[in-house]
Amino acid sequence: MRSMYHYKRLLSLFILLVSVFLFLSPGTVSFAEEIELTAKAAILVEMETGQVLYEKQADMKWAPASTTKIMTALVALENADINAKMKASATAINSIPRDYGIAGIKVNEELTLNDLLHFVLIISANEAANVIAENISPTGRIDGFIELMNKEAERLGLKNTHFTNTYGLDEENHYTSARDLSIMAREAMKNPTFREIVAKKVVPLPDTNLRKSSDWDKWHIESTNRLLNSTSQYYDRVTGIKTGYTEKAGRCLVFSAVNSEGLELVGVILGTENYDILFKESQELLEYGYKNFRYQTLASTGEYFGRFEVIDAVDNIPVDIQISGEVTHLLPVSPEKLQQDVTTKEEMNLPFAAPIQKGQVLGTKTWYYNGEEIGTVQLVAMNDIEKTMAAKIRDRVIELVNDKKLRLIVISVAILILVFLILRIILRSVSRRRNRSYNRRYYKY
Repeated sequence: MRSMYHYKRLLSLFILLVSVFLFLSPGTVSFAEEIELTAKAAILVEMETGQVLYEKQADMKWAPASTTKIMTALVALENADINAKMKASATAINSIPRDYGIAGIKVNEELTLNDLLHFVLIISANEAANVIAENISPTGRIDGFIELMNKEAERLGLKNTHFTNTYGLDEENHYTSARDLSIMAREAMKNPTFREIVAKKVVPLPDTNLRKSSDWDKWHIESTNRLLNSTSQYYDRVTGIKTGYTEKAGRCLVFSAVNSEGLELVGVILGTENYDILFKESQELLEYGYKNFRYQTLASTGEYFGRFEVIDAVDNIPVDIQISGEVTHLLPVSPEKLQQDVTTKEEMNLPFAAPIQKGQVLGTKTWYYNGEEIGTVQLVAMNDIEKTMAAKIRDRVIELVNDKKLRLIVISVAILILVFLILRIILRSVSRRRNRSYNRRYYKY
């Protein structure tokens, strides 16, 4: 008995160790490992749909610093040719505060929009943003371009964003939010030029009318986005996007990455204390998304749905039903979260009745994630079902009985027959009375 007890204890310990190993293995992810960020605000969304995977104070108004330049670039690309020549004015250059980063563009220097956007998005050159603004503005002044920025914000439905400058200077009415920045970034990343530039680690130095490419000051040619150099087992590469810093805003970053399955995520981190924390938490947020979510197919065409009885079916043959359509969505990998957050609704006119044709739609099934519809499929018959002869006769009789025209004809005929019978009775009664009267007169005489 003691050896049996010892054996059972060893078996229980083995099962426990296996369970712990499976739980802690890299392939198994649990939502128990919720992420904690020191950032003042953050959000993580899917690039194509904007589906939110994580958020913290995402709608809080915040000083955007140089993440402002995402909107500057977006408006520029929508309103000017990428190869358009643009001249730098003294106003554009000299209006930048002394402690704000610049590329060193000279007054009257001519660069293309493409050159300027590289300076703006890779090394965050503030005067380059102003040069773009003056050359694209309908009024020729920077404030005219800022008006275009605010109109674009309105078009995109940004609820907590307003701009008063092109590059991120701290001003009272210059603000945005993590959610709004994610929307801006997703819109900007639709543009191939923008996407190409924000993925570059070094700014290309152009020839201009005032200097050769070799004459530029090369102290600051590397991207301010250190996350571009990061590596991870959870994503293949970082695809952008833009840093930002002022004393008021703290360290900020709008970033994106893609994994081997083609899933691209966009994140925003606002208000960290230093760059080390900024890039650490940005990478942690990306890894959180890739570890805890993946595209999952909940239903696909041809998948067997079930077998159902059919009223009045010949030989009581049931109908087999399969799915037509596909439902794929970005969902938690945790089975517990799936069970908790994904619900379904089936609509079928039960019980089914013969006849049924193969391919006939017999219902639908809809999936919901956190209460929002994510897809619907049709439920179609896989086989023909014939109706019994007795059921056909019964239904024909019921059909005739329920036919209004036929009922009217039957009632009319019945009334005519009744009238005919009544008239016949009346005539026979009259005839009898006449016969009796005649007989009385005849026998009297």
